[in-house]
Amino acid sequence: MKTKMKAVALASVMAMGLAVTTTAQAHPRWVLPSHFTVSKEGGDWLTFDVTASHGTFVFDKPAGSDQAFVVMPDGRSERPNFVVRGKRRSMFDFFFTEEGTHKVAINNQPSYYTQYKAGRRDTVKWARANKAERGDVLPEQARDVVTQLSYTRAESYITVGMPTDKALEIEGKMLEMKPITHPSDIIEGEPVTFQFFFNGEPQEGVTAEITREGTMYRNHQEQIDVVSDKDGKVIFTPEVAGRYLMKANYKGELKDNPLADKASANVHLTFETQLN
Repeated sequence: MKTKMKAVALASVMAMGLAVTTTAQAHPRWVLPSHFTVSKEGGDWLTFDVTASHGTFVFDKPAGSDQAFVVMPDGRSERPNFVVRGKRRSMFDFFFTEEGTHKVAINNQPSYYTQYKAGRRDTVKWARANKAERGDVLPEQARDVVTQLSYTRAESYITVGMPTDKALEIEGKMLEMKPITHPSDIIEGEPVTFQFFFNGEPQEGVTAEITREGTMYRNHQEQIDVVSDKDGKVIFTPEVAGRYLMKANYKGELKDNPLADKASANVHLTFETQLN
């Protein structure tokens, strides 16, 4: 009984802390490189800004770069150099020298949140617990219990010299985006095709918002909205050259998952559209 009471008390504390923890998670996190291509002989240093913000390339909430990694053209992973965390953003540098396309990514750890109702007023509450853990932290009279998995990938692609495809391959885990149009070949006025997968299978119903930098200085967002088809593909046409942010999300039920009933997974991609 005491153990159960302690668990319920812990759930209450966790729910209070949840608001603080999810503040940054509620803001889309993205990684912005200083350049998307390297043409300098012998390679060059690039710097990356990381933040969590509703604005397109507007620094807001601090987001760490400790988990950042670079997928090299041959598929191996390397860690960045000189990671610095500030009040509104974090930064890291990496020296790009190997020929080909690299993927720069920051993938957070999967988070599990259980929503339930309790009390005479059916108050909706939250606890940080997966399906296997929730029995130990929820009150006995909890109702309408649902556990959600949350996961976000923040990515960008850098090409040194000639583009290659190895770094574009998917892992087969959670929500992923595979560029059908190579990131180095995105040109204003020409159609772009991306393909979404969930746990390695093409995923229909992924919603994506695509915005160009400079939203603070124009009256209209000029946002492109797309939804993936039965093959997981979206097609859109960026009409103006510049840097773009794609925020893609998939919400759906999970079948036979021991840790969650449903998922909310994101891919946030930063890319460049070149002049035609």
